Amino acid sequence: MKTDPLVSIIIVNFNGKSYLEKCLSSLSKVKSPKFEIIIVDNCSSDDSLDFVKINYPTILRIKLEKNFGFAYPNNIGAKNAKGELLLFLNNDTYVEPNFLDYLVNAINENSDVAICQGLLLKPDMTIDSSGDFIDTMGVSYSSKNKVKKNSEILSAKGACMIIKKEIFKKLNGFDEHFFITFEDVDLGWRTWMLGYKVIIVPKSIVYHYGGKTIDTIRSEIMFHGYKNQIIMKLTNFEFYYALKSSTKFMLIYGLREIQIWLDYKLKGKTKITNTKHDDFISLIPDFNAFIKTIIWLSKNRKYLWNKRNQIKSQRVLSTKDLIKKNLITKV
Repeated sequence: MKTDPLVSIIIVNFNGKSYLEKCLSSLSKVKSPKFEIIIVDNCSSDDSLDFVKINYPTILRIKLEKNFGFAYPNNIGAKNAKGELLLFLNNDTYVEPNFLDYLVNAINENSDVAICQGLLLKPDMTIDSSGDFIDTMGVSYSSKNKVKKNSEILSAKGACMIIKKEIFKKLNGFDEHFFITFEDVDLGWRTWMLGYKVIIVPKSIVYHYGGKTIDTIRSEIMFHGYKNQIIMKLTNFEFYYALKSSTKFMLIYGLREIQIWLDYKLKGKTKITNTKHDDFISLIPDFNAFIKTIIWLSKNRKYLWNKRNQIKSQRVLSTKDLIKKNLITKV
């Protein structure tokens, strides 16, 4: 790869004009390396694209006919990108002027590195994420550790992730069956299995408000969260780990949702203690999401089988290899 590759910065937007203003303003202060910006809009109703057109006329704007979530819009952005490197950036972020230099240098230094993540900080300067990992049950978690040097992580946060375009294509991009949540984890996991590395670059600083766009579609997040976690277990793990992790996950979360639902029905509770739920309104989507997940998985067996076989045919590193690297941690 050239030492000065063009970077295509892809930002998916859905009614995020107020955040987009700060994000684009911070990017305007980035002087190098060379980059283009592509906004893919999920049919916003808040004049986001008008704002971009008036204030940043050189930015490529792509408006979709409805809200397609995260995976499909980013894939559309990648297909329209001219750069050798793709940088996926959330609209609710703003960046340090030199953040891109550090990412490009890191990904150019080692041919084995396919993906880099910047250090994500909250506006109050606390750590939002220093990379994602999973455990042997396939449950994803984000590291909050202070990192001082480039280090291996299982997956990079989609809030700020740079990837070589050729490898993104080889991986067939983000899995569009996910719609939203865990697409970045799935991509990073598949990257490692393909024999490439994913690293955190702590000198590249990006500030992330976090969850501001998905707050508006929270009822759907629960369903996709359950569904996507099980998809990853069934397709990315070898048979033993897939069976063990999926069974445990379904039992633990299924029994939890049934218990919460019964507590409300039998005891008439409007408040459930010792859970993440605050009231009955928040319980309904969880229970329904779990049932909806089971139905979805049963209807999409062919997709799951095909994805699993494709990953199996390309696998270079096994789950045991990733456990040895502490990228998958034991429960």
